Amino acid sequence: MNRDGNNKSFWESTINNDLPKSQVNTDYDTIIVGAGITGVTLAKELQSRGRSCLLIEKENPGFGTTGGTTSHLNNFFDSSYDEIIDNFGEEQAILLADAAKETIRYVKQNVLQYHISCDYSECNHYLFSVDDKQTKQLDKILEAHGKVGIPTEQTYTIPFDLEFKKAIEIKGQAQFHPLRYINKLLKEYTKQGGAIVTETQVTDIENKDGRITVKTNTDSVYTSNNLVWATHIPPGNNRFSVLLAPYRSYVATLKLDNPVKTMAQTADLYDPYHYVRYHKSNDDYYLIVGGFDHKTGDENDTEKPFEDLMEYVNENFKYKEVAARWSSQYYLSADGLPYIGKMPGEENIYISTGFSGNGITFGTMTSLVIPDLLDNRETELSKLLSPSRIKPVASARNVINEVVSASVHFVKDKFVSDKIAELEEISNGEGKIIKHDGKTYAAYRDAKSQLHLLSPVCPHTGCNVTWNPSEISWDCPCHGSRFDIEGKLLNGPAMSGLEKIEEVE
Repeated sequence: MNRDGNNKSFWESTINNDLPKSQVNTDYDTIIVGAGITGVTLAKELQSRGRSCLLIEKENPGFGTTGGTTSHLNNFFDSSYDEIIDNFGEEQAILLADAAKETIRYVKQNVLQYHISCDYSECNHYLFSVDDKQTKQLDKILEAHGKVGIPTEQTYTIPFDLEFKKAIEIKGQAQFHPLRYINKLLKEYTKQGGAIVTETQVTDIENKDGRITVKTNTDSVYTSNNLVWATHIPPGNNRFSVLLAPYRSYVATLKLDNPVKTMAQTADLYDPYHYVRYHKSNDDYYLIVGGFDHKTGDENDTEKPFEDLMEYVNENFKYKEVAARWSSQYYLSADGLPYIGKMPGEENIYISTGFSGNGITFGTMTSLVIPDLLDNRETELSKLLSPSRIKPVASARNVINEVVSASVHFVKDKFVSDKIAELEEISNGEGKIIKHDGKTYAAYRDAKSQLHLLSPVCPHTGCNVTWNPSEISWDCPCHGSRFDIEGKLLNGPAMSGLEKIEEVE
């Protein structure tokens, strides 16, 4: 099993790549693109409801953010309920809180029904402040939780060795091994007749007369009545290039010397915040610690967030060894809630995107929304999360900021490059955007001194990529597309890779 980065996640190192076989036809009721938590859960739900489904995955299941998640399953979100109440109203906040609780129940039901061995555990979350400003914020969150019915109370101790000024205990959380979970769901999905193709990239779609034709890089062509983009961000150049902002978060998994008395999660209220949880796998106990988020492409030295993370870890925790460390990408939406439902302007194309740091919860919640829409049932939840919604007060400032950020990168990165006279000055293991004889290249020299040259222009909207030395990838700072050293597409919204340059004149 692989994922979209050089660093191996804890989940990758603790799973076998035993994927089910399936009979693949050419015509389906629904095609789902992307086999992460969103696509797999949705495909299984739709197949259970009698719809014939095909899952198309560019690499392998869990290749994207699902393979790099910290797998928190929460009944609260990065956008706190006081913010949601301010932006959408108390009634809508209650609706979302109920959906979050139903999502956790839905996962537990799957675990029990299909006997999924995925380290599933239920726990509470401890949110805390460290100063007066954060305490005021925490008080607002506590009050809002009372309004929306999330069981929360003040606590004077937390099961982590962290100093705090005030803390609240939020009950009803869960966590699990994401890859073991989706792989078992895949087996159940194929048992029910569902089909999956992997290592297959969608290169083009045509939507005509209510029928969708999907073309792929394997020359296979599939048709369907409906299409769902479960690709973390819908591909191509559309409104969601502006409404979504790509970020990276950094994670370390630490093996502990001693057992943990109780599973638990915690986070502070810094921006970006630190998040911590315990995990038990077999007879071993772990601490998963994350944070130091930044906008994709804005950090030149992507080893520094890891250094900062380990400094935070060493200052606050005792552990036996570092079991894994990695980074992963997520997308912030303009108004704080995900976009789940019909693609604007389309009747039979659906999307699920903008999960912020709550991908496991919102990815799963997709199966509480899209199946009803496919059955022509519009619910209050689907109205709240509709991709066509417009919330000017909540989103205008964020949209403007992202447009400005993308524009700055588009202009600046076209004209700024390292002043390297010759390609030979690039060291082994180093990647740089360089000018050579008046032309600009994305250049990387591998451990064997072989030079890999690519066009630096992202095929999505034409921004220049930047080098990510930690994940050994070229990342687009405008909309989050990512590519490997050969130019192969790792993450959209681009639908093709970077142009490969065979030789320099």
